[in-house]
This record gives sequence, structure tokens and C-alpha cells, in this order.
Amino acid sequence: MKRIDKETEQKLYWLFTPMALVFVWMIVYLWFNVNLLEKWFGLDVDVMKWGMPSMLISVAIICTGFGIAAINQKCWGQLVVALVIIIFALLNMSNFFVDLI
Repeated sequence: MKRIDKETEQKLYWLFTPMALVFVWMIVYLWFNVNLLEKWFGLDVDVMKWGMPSMLISVAIICTGFGIAAINQKCWGQLVVALVIIIFALLNMSNFFVDLI
């Protein structure tokens, strides 16, 4: 199966930065009850209300970047595997499997 070249893949790893920031924001709030946006910027933002949509948007940024790179380099097998993983992850994040029970 053809893969995305290493140079492009290294550049695409920067797309994980927004997801990491949202993850840190949510974990700090859940573990230490500190809202970083309110403390640093004076923004009164409900972390639990905005956390999940922010995480979904961050995942969408990553998927879009890797998808475009896979299409440009004609890595169809890698694109299909990535799409299956992303669909499963999004269904899991939306509690689809929990609602089936």
C-alpha cells in the first residue's frame, strides 16, 4: 500500500496542535477546576459546553489535511483506512455506540 511521503507527513503532524491545545484545556479544567481562557484572557467560556465541538473541529482539521495529502499523492489505501478510523472515532465521540445499548 502506498503511503504519504515522510516529509509531508512530518509537516502534517503540526495539524495535531489544535487538538492538543483543546485536550490540555479540558484536562486542566476537569482535574484542577481551572478555566484557562477565563484566567488568561478574561473570557467566561463553559469548558464542558465548548469542549466537545472544539475537539470535533480539531479532529476535522486533521482529517482534512491528511485526506488532501493522501488524495494528492494517490494513497488510496491509506485514505480508506484513515476514513474508517475517523468514522469510528466520530461515532464513538458522539455516543452512538452508547445509545445502542
